[in-house]
Amino acid sequence: MKNKLTNNQYSLFFKANFFLTCILFLLFLQYNNKYQIVDFFLAFFGAISTATILYALLYLLLFILRFAGKTGLYLAALAFVILDIGLVIDFFIYKVFKFHINGMIINILTSPDALDSIQTGIMPIIVLLLVLSALFAFEFFLIKKLQQQNEASRARLNKRLNHLIIIPLIIIVLGEKIAYGFSSLFANREIISKFKVIPLYQPLTFNRIAAKYFGIKPKVSANNTIHLDADFNYPLKPIELKNTPNRFNIFIFASDSVSATRITPQITPNLMAFKQDAISLENHHSGGNSTRFGIFSLMYGLNASYWFSAESAKKGSVLFDVLKQLDYAINITSSTNTNWPEFKNTCYVNVQERIKDDFAGAPWKKDQQASAYFIKWLEKQDKNKPIFSFVFLDAPHGYSFPEAVNPFHASTKQLNYLTVKAGSDEIKMVEKQHNNAIFYNDLLIGKMLQAIKEKGLYKDSLIIFTSDHGQEFFQFGNFGHNTDFSSAQTRVPMLIKLPDFLKEKITLPDSMSAKSLKKLSSHIDIVPTILSLIGVKNPPEDYSNGKNIFDKHYSREILSCSNWNKNAIISEQSIYVFSNTPDKIFSNEIRNAKTYKTMQNAVIDSHKVLKVINENKRFLK
Repeated sequence: MKNKLTNNQYSLFFKANFFLTCILFLLFLQYNNKYQIVDFFLAFFGAISTATILYALLYLLLFILRFAGKTGLYLAALAFVILDIGLVIDFFIYKVFKFHINGMIINILTSPDALDSIQTGIMPIIVLLLVLSALFAFEFFLIKKLQQQNEASRARLNKRLNHLIIIPLIIIVLGEKIAYGFSSLFANREIISKFKVIPLYQPLTFNRIAAKYFGIKPKVSANNTIHLDADFNYPLKPIELKNTPNRFNIFIFASDSVSATRITPQITPNLMAFKQDAISLENHHSGGNSTRFGIFSLMYGLNASYWFSAESAKKGSVLFDVLKQLDYAINITSSTNTNWPEFKNTCYVNVQERIKDDFAGAPWKKDQQASAYFIKWLEKQDKNKPIFSFVFLDAPHGYSFPEAVNPFHASTKQLNYLTVKAGSDEIKMVEKQHNNAIFYNDLLIGKMLQAIKEKGLYKDSLIIFTSDHGQEFFQFGNFGHNTDFSSAQTRVPMLIKLPDFLKEKITLPDSMSAKSLKKLSSHIDIVPTILSLIGVKNPPEDYSNGKNIFDKHYSREILSCSNWNKNAIISEQSIYVFSNTPDKIFSNEIRNAKTYKTMQNAVIDSHKVLKVINENKRFLK
């Protein structure tokens, strides 16, 4: 054991590298806009805290190298160089794309044609090589200096540094985590938004504990102030209207958790009748596999990755900006409270006074009340003033239906989520409950469509039926939603009935018949479609990631679908899934779009990946 490193050598080597890594973490803080004193110091401490936690883990993982003598120092040095060069690469990636290294970036960097896709040029490579050389030079210099010092000098220096930094670092880690937790609990977006620039940052929240043990629910901010220091640059240009815009009525109906395959004569007879008057998008996908991201993509025409920026900025959809400019009577009727998900901070932030969402009872009862409210509201409207209404029903999400409406003969037994499994009687039972709930929503939608007809508005209205996401019953290995990006969870119905007076004016795309579109389409295409029909002069690229589906040249190779931690790039042949979380950074999958089985030896087209990356940064400052 003569060659064993002393504890002082090992510790001093770690401390020197820790200080260098701290500097690299702190460099990321420049990417935040306008700081207040409090949020600057919290972000500052957050960066140091992240480096501290990372090095504490590295210290434990690499401790065995202490026993490898000088070789151990060189191996540890290699680990630190890899870490630091990763931070340097991430620094420039964040500068360009406004997000940190994730699975999609890893794919591009390791793809054979990555350089061709990204077109980096020679300068970034030269800079990277220079930085790499400097990091190695630093490590060799540090090792040499440590070896030149005698053990007594190393011991004194190590002891002095321990006294100076250990307790302050513990206080910084605990303090910033507590501060972040309370900022999250009380919805202080100004503070918590500043942490997203820090790579590998792991937030700590108290929301569940506060609600469960102290009865404190997270505060929901519902003001419509646009935060000028937010990174959301949307729309890119002011929206301009034609001199004589089309002011037709717009009715959008959505049921939670309805997959496209559930639209059948047995489950949805009223929607099947409505389908005769509509164009059905047969391969249509939501922008997310959960309500938050699905509705966001539908209402904004943006990829769901923009949710966080829109919420921080408190910036609503340009759709409502245009509708208000044209003096539409606007109504948002939601069976679920729009405080959670935080639609009052996003989609509806500038039309909050038009929301009705305070219904009570079981989900089916709320749906009943919501549909009745819409019908009464519609009766009061002036037929000469254009109307926009969005009605969101919830019963299918909770498998909720009245006992009198049970066409699929389902029991009322509650599902045990701990024991449910594929092929079981229990899963068959809950699927029947789900069908009952959709059938019940179909009855309510039939009544609302009839009310539109009785009001004399049906012919000249744009009417849409869709869902926020689908619902899986182990068809592809999972249950529910927000668990995978299979067609069961992302492919949703999209029925669009055009106003009669517009039908003659529209030249349908070559890929679309008078009744259906078989090709790929997305929720993000709906806002640019509506605004183009109204008469917005701007091209969709000014305010959306989507396209007007009635554009003669409409086509879509891929679409983006997201949830909290994962993203998917969906094409007609494959689904590329990658993670946003640091611990799953290499957990990328390419799956068959029809079977959702892993495609062995398949390679994602990095050009398509780069296209999505560019779309996800276009509306960021």
